[in-house]
Amino acid sequence: MEYEVTLIEANIENAMKGEMRLGIELDGERKATVEYNWTDKYFNARFVGHAPSMPAPAHPITFLQKSIEAMQALKTEEHTFPTDVFKDHKVYFRVG
Repeated sequence: MEYEVTLIEANIENAMKGEMRLGIELDGERKATVEYNWTDKYFNARFVGHAPSMPAPAHPITFLQKSIEAMQALKTEEHTFPTDVFKDHKVYFRVG
């Protein structure tokens, strides 16, 4: 199953301080969100949804990890931050 990752909001000051919230969607409908925030002292990530009832169920960590991996795979030298990929790409990842 292929999910689309959408940018809901982000505030990234630099590589060592920021926060972002992403949607996980299927067929244009938001199924869950993933939230990240970090500083030079900590990193927090949170899956907001019910992973067992997703159309393609997986552990919540899978959704957190695959969202970031999909963004990083599209990032080029022209993208300052990972969220910059949303300016010129649709972002997808597969589960199952």
